Amino acid sequence: EGGLKFDFSEISLPKDCLSQNNECNDDNELNEDDDNYESDNEDNSSNALQSCFKIMVDTLSKQDPETIAQVQSLVKELRRITLLWDELWLGTLAQHQSEITKRQQQLKYEIEKVNENPNLDKEEKMSLIAEKHRIIVKPIVFVLEQLREITSVEAETPHEKQFQEKYLKEIEDVISKLKNPESPDKPQESLQPLKSLHKQFQSKFHRGSSYTLKMQSISPVLASIKNTLIAMPGLATSSKTRVTISHVSNTVSILPTKTKPKKLIFYGSDGQIYTYLFKGLEDLHLDERIMQFLSIANTMMAQNADLAGHNLYRARHYSVIPLGPRSGLISWVDNTTPVFALYKRWQQREMTKLNIKSNVNTPISVLRPSELFYNKLNPLLKEYGIKNIENRKEWPLSVLKQVLTELMSETPSDLLAKELWCNAISANAWWQVVKRYSYSVAVMSIIGYIIGLGDRHLDNVLVDLTSGEV
Repeated sequence: EGGLKFDFSEISLPKDCLSQNNECNDDNELNEDDDNYESDNEDNSSNALQSCFKIMVDTLSKQDPETIAQVQSLVKELRRITLLWDELWLGTLAQHQSEITKRQQQLKYEIEKVNENPNLDKEEKMSLIAEKHRIIVKPIVFVLEQLREITSVEAETPHEKQFQEKYLKEIEDVISKLKNPESPDKPQESLQPLKSLHKQFQSKFHRGSSYTLKMQSISPVLASIKNTLIAMPGLATSSKTRVTISHVSNTVSILPTKTKPKKLIFYGSDGQIYTYLFKGLEDLHLDERIMQFLSIANTMMAQNADLAGHNLYRARHYSVIPLGPRSGLISWVDNTTPVFALYKRWQQREMTKLNIKSNVNTPISVLRPSELFYNKLNPLLKEYGIKNIENRKEWPLSVLKQVLTELMSETPSDLLAKELWCNAISANAWWQVVKRYSYSVAVMSIIGYIIGLGDRHLDNVLVDLTSGEV
């Protein structure tokens, strides 16, 4: 299969004697046999599936060895760039940040207890504090050592070599200082090297902005492939119209979201450019099934066509190609705009007007939607006497309705309508776009309701302003 397989969840903090989550449960022993039985069944099923896959690959390899070898090489290299080493370190440290902070507080509490003990002399106190520091910090060190083990293997790409030259020595120093701190009685100081390392990785990834890398740096193998026999992913092909991957663009864009998806460009044998979003640490099989469902729905609705022969009811979809349980390619959808971007543009226009009117040297910054929401919510919660604002279960429904109503009244209801109008070149084109938008929203809403599609926030709803499709 090739490529490193790792996930943030695989690098977890082990339980220790001071962890509050380490309470014993008698039921665990009673259910142990059942768990083992289920685990054995799962293992047997997984082994049988792997055996089937191996037989299929072996059979295909005998029929077309060159194509299969090229596909295996492509998948291996894509897995390599799923999560680059610096992304792995940043993601893991960010995931465990709350646990690290909790352990720092726990260490501070334990040190105070030891210092308040009148029966211990200074030397005994320091010895006990050092031991408590070792025990509490040990799980953090365990995580760092696992990461070091992954990223200290022999580098195979220029990017990996650069990472080792820049960070490996410092990583060793951080682990060493955590194991043998100069001042174990000062947790703020003893954990400072780890915080500094985390900040170094954070500084490389500017929040909210994408950045680019060279394919030659992160995967020389992908950068060097030419005129392959690999069919272009996600394209419906036949023997006459088969499109293969000619070569891969040397520019890779990294999007600024949690799993750092990569925007890849493949050049086809037909001279066309095919863009994909390569996502790691996610199982795209469900996405693939949903796209297949949309395709089937389109076939069912094909009988409802207009006079020009165009389907009135059509769910716009794209290709999803899983490359395993944790990664896959998604066809890049061009000429679409997230609805949130339209809202953001309106916000910026309003702020520009205010800045011009007020004629101030320091421009007023645009508030994020979450800031607008909490600026209205928090005062109302205090009025209702809600002390624990963090607990959403205590938020009264009437307050949430009031906040929603106020935010709606402050936002124009015709933002999208104006965008569609501005993008139309004639009255007839505008009418067709609005009609198509209405049908598209209806279709996607009903299908979304039927399959229980969630996470439909404004950044996840894309609209094609030229056609009106959602």
